[in-house]
Amino acid sequence: MRHGNEVVVGAVIIAAALVAAVGTLWLKGTNWGATLERMDVLVHEVGQLQPGNDVTFRGVSIGRVRDFFVDSTGDAVRVRLELENAPRLPVDAVVVIAPESLFGDWQAEIVSRALFSSYTYFDVPPGGIVENGVRVLAGYALPDISRLTATAEVLSENLAVLTDRIGDAFNEETAENLRQAIQNTQQVSEDIKNMIQQQASTFESVSREVEQTTVEINATVRVARSTLEQMDRILSTGQVDTILTGMSGAARELDDLARNLREATDGLESTLTRVDSTFARVDRMTARIEGGEGALGRLLTDTTLAVRAESVLLSLDSLLQDFRENPGRYVRLTIF
Repeated sequence: MRHGNEVVVGAVIIAAALVAAVGTLWLKGTNWGATLERMDVLVHEVGQLQPGNDVTFRGVSIGRVRDFFVDSTGDAVRVRLELENAPRLPVDAVVVIAPESLFGDWQAEIVSRALFSSYTYFDVPPGGIVENGVRVLAGYALPDISRLTATAEVLSENLAVLTDRIGDAFNEETAENLRQAIQNTQQVSEDIKNMIQQQASTFESVSREVEQTTVEINATVRVARSTLEQMDRILSTGQVDTILTGMSGAARELDDLARNLREATDGLESTLTRVDSTFARVDRMTARIEGGEGALGRLLTDTTLAVRAESVLLSLDSLLQDFRENPGRYVRLTIF
């Protein structure tokens, strides 16, 4: 009986040890038979991240945080991840370390850099690098609540200083200046309004003139269109050819007339030469008469005869003037 109790106690102790071992392995995230892939993340700091925290992708847990330590360069913290049957990640994959819940649990979430492009990731080329067969991604850790509290405190202090400075700057004199500035702004607004109204009136007047000009231009265009249509009708009916033919005939007739005039002018020149000789003789005779020679000279001394002689001379002058202007009345030239 005693021997049986010892067996039972030993079995219970062994079972408890197995349960403890299995529970410990389970809490550490050990998965038997799963394919594990190692991945490293370089971040400036890890915040409240702890080994064993989840690694998520699109909200699904795909691994655990195995460990983290300060990198040998001293410029970053290297977080080591173990992924179970890792899915295909984005080309620009990065890791954001952030709180998982409001109870202090943190996680490492694999996301696309394009979703959170404003974060200051560690300087790793997009898509990561490979070191000794291990893929290395860039990461960023969100500030924890204590850091946010400290930042809020600094902001509160700065806001208090700003409030004091505003209180010092905004005194009675500032209020009066502000009131005057508002009044000046109102006056400027009124001036601008009046100017706009004047410009609107001017624009309306110009618009009316432009409209009238447009009407006149349209009338001119209609007249020009009518003229062009008439010209087109003339061209289409062949009247232009008739007009040009008539003009050609008239030009030939004018040429013949000019040739006849040239021939007549040649005969007229000899006639004018004889007329000039006659006028010279008349001038000599007139000189003798003015000298009192001959019967005509004596007539000049008699008033009655002088009046009659003057009339005769006027008639003669008219005759000579008409002869010069119309030689055809006195000279007959036959060309043909």
